Amino acid sequence: MPHIARRVVLAIVVFILTACGSAAAAPLTLVDAIDRALAFAPSVSMASADRDVTNARAREQRAPLYPNVTAGTEYYQAPGYNTIVTNSGLSSALLALNYTAWDWGRRQAQYRAARYVSEAATLGVAATRAQIAFDVSIAYYDLVHARQAERELSRNLDRLSRYVATVEALQASGIAIANDVLKMRSARDSGELALSSARNATRRAVSSLGSLIGQFDLADIEVVDITDIPGLPNGDIAQTPALQAASRAISSAELQVQAAKAARLPTFQIALTTGFLGVNPTATVNHSYGASYDGIVSMPVFDGGAISSRIDQAKAKQNGAEAQFRQTHYLLERRLKDASVRYDEARDALAILARAQPTADDAFALAWTRFLGGGGATILEVLDAYQQAEQLRIERLNHQFVAREAAAETALLYGQSR
Repeated sequence: MPHIARRVVLAIVVFILTACGSAAAAPLTLVDAIDRALAFAPSVSMASADRDVTNARAREQRAPLYPNVTAGTEYYQAPGYNTIVTNSGLSSALLALNYTAWDWGRRQAQYRAARYVSEAATLGVAATRAQIAFDVSIAYYDLVHARQAERELSRNLDRLSRYVATVEALQASGIAIANDVLKMRSARDSGELALSSARNATRRAVSSLGSLIGQFDLADIEVVDITDIPGLPNGDIAQTPALQAASRAISSAELQVQAAKAARLPTFQIALTTGFLGVNPTATVNHSYGASYDGIVSMPVFDGGAISSRIDQAKAKQNGAEAQFRQTHYLLERRLKDASVRYDEARDALAILARAQPTADDAFALAWTRFLGGGGATILEVLDAYQQAEQLRIERLNHQFVAREAAAETALLYGQSR
């Protein structure tokens, strides 16, 4: 029984280790890559910090809407001076309340303007996340494309090596000439060079994706192979984070103009105090306690043009915000249209390639058969037909990447991080 128990425990441990190893070696999906990049990217933390700063500034602008309550105590003696001037001394322990009762909405406008800035910063976080998702998607698609191209070029090199061996055998039997062998070998060397370039492109793609997800020491990254083409994302351009942030910038600028204009109007403030105020501490505590109230109406009469200049600055910022909104809308429309055209072009090309590939393969097969059977086909015709068929296979991979890139860019412009 003890031996059986030990074997059972050992089998369980081996199973757990095998399962963990399998889980650790699981290929990386696009969703996992985006999640890891969002958790690693410093730009998300920077955007979040900027959002927190603007939120704090908005709360700071809200504070003047409420009364300001302060407390203070003071004991002052000046025995070396004339008591007529110093009144012998001062003792106080006061609680004071100050409040701006009316300012024609100036404080409210400043607070609302700060709130719009805070909302724009929050939208900036969403835009940053969408940008990271786009960068990771492009790096992921690039790695998938590089791996697919490498596999195709590897198969191409294997095929060319077999064709070289076949032509060499034909030369030995007197059917082919030395020039045919040289041309086939040259084609194989070109295929080997293309495969070497593809392997280097794969290593660069691995490095690019690894840097985005925070894995700088990985020699290789296994990703899930993608065969389908994602649909083109849909959305409302007016709801994109970029346009929403630009719209809030306009609203904030309008309120800043309103606040600047309100500075010309009268302001009514009240102040209330309670506590102890007198000369000597004992008499002050025993007799000199009570309360006071004060009301002040103030209005600027002449300030050398300071208020006018601030109004002009606020209006200039408003004009700049409106121009920025139009510019953002224009750029979004142009990029969305360009991405849509590239996506449709890639899909059309893929449809054409799907029809053309069998034709090219059949053309090569016919030329190769004629060459082998002595039907009059030259090695140049054979290589031309083969290279056309192989180029179509590579073009299919390239257009798949273009379509995925266009779909990812469209998602970025709509502010989508998934």
